[in-house]
Amino acid sequence: MKNKIHFLLSVCIAVAVLTGCSSDDSSSGPDTFGYDIHIEYPESYGGGVVANASVVLKNLSTNIETSMTTDEDGVAAFTEIAPGNYSVTVSRTLSATEAEVLTGIGAEVFLNATLSQLQILADGATTIQLEGSAVGDWVIKEFYYSGAPDSYYFYDGFIEIYNNSTDVQYADGLLFGTTKSASSSSTSFYGFITEGYEDAFLAYVMQIPGNGTDYPVEPGASVVIAIDGIDHKDDPNGNANSPVNLGPDVADFEVYFYANPNTPDTDSPDVPNVEIIYSYSTTVFDYLPGVFGSGLVIFRHDNPGELERLTEPGSTSSREFVRVPKAYVVDALDAVANSSVTPELKRLPTNLDAGMNTVGGSYTGTSLRRKVKQEIGGRKVLLDTNNSATDFEVNNSPSPKGW
Repeated sequence: MKNKIHFLLSVCIAVAVLTGCSSDDSSSGPDTFGYDIHIEYPESYGGGVVANASVVLKNLSTNIETSMTTDEDGVAAFTEIAPGNYSVTVSRTLSATEAEVLTGIGAEVFLNATLSQLQILADGATTIQLEGSAVGDWVIKEFYYSGAPDSYYFYDGFIEIYNNSTDVQYADGLLFGTTKSASSSSTSFYGFITEGYEDAFLAYVMQIPGNGTDYPVEPGASVVIAIDGIDHKDDPNGNANSPVNLGPDVADFEVYFYANPNTPDTDSPDVPNVEIIYSYSTTVFDYLPGVFGSGLVIFRHDNPGELERLTEPGSTSSREFVRVPKAYVVDALDAVANSSVTPELKRLPTNLDAGMNTVGGSYTGTSLRRKVKQEIGGRKVLLDTNNSATDFEVNNSPSPKGW
């Protein structure tokens, strides 16, 4: 009997060891934690907290997901989170109205952010800033074409193209061009318009060089393309009456017009050249947008050299113009000779520019510059209603890279 009792006692001790020493131990597993995730807008949106953002916390070991929506303070306050490694996915869709307030541009925006690994081993918090595709695009900021005052000097013209978006844009490959020059006469029709065409027909087409990422342009910054990249006020080849310096510290590119070998253009060695895709004449000695104005277009196309070319309807000239379909146009400005020019004399159809604008005359030393709509986080958002009569104003002191 003694041996049997001893055996039963040994079994009881073994069971006690396996099942634990305390019968009232109520622990259900490892500790859990509280973790706050703060969501902010991009700096180009002016920063600030993001309410109503969707935040998904995913356990990388169990693949279990927990979702929350940020409160008015931009916080998703997670509770009872088991220790471990997590990924975080955040998304927020802005309506056109919300985007208008934050970016100055009324278009639906999709913002998101991903944190591939977040280790949670205690109570804590982290901040995540959203990202998104660019809102807005390139716009024409300034067009100086009128020529220097009290002279017949017109080589100091320039085109300024502005990054009106919320993100870095690359100028590489961007195309621009001008229509046939406007006339000082208020009775000069442009055949393409009178025939009812709705595309742009360009006398010149040029392209900014680059391999795709060579020329980054920050939000609120611009690219200046000069007819001649020199300081026109002080350079011996310039004109003292010119209002602009377009030297290498200002102009990003120049148009070196080598089409006519008999009258070669001057090539500024310190300012890179754009690529000339097409010129409607090989006898002109420089790029001449015209002191009476012309239609200016910026656009994108993978094979601009293959665009259709047509002669002007109603004209006896054999000169051809490059047809740029509306779908490829990014921005357009119809600059006309003076305020007496009526709508049927436009160089661009109304679906590209609903209106037109003018500096008022030739050799005025003035330019057309786009108006500032608002300023967000130090970034100027330019007005863009696709109506140059509304969007532009006369600038008495042309201001490349300035205001």
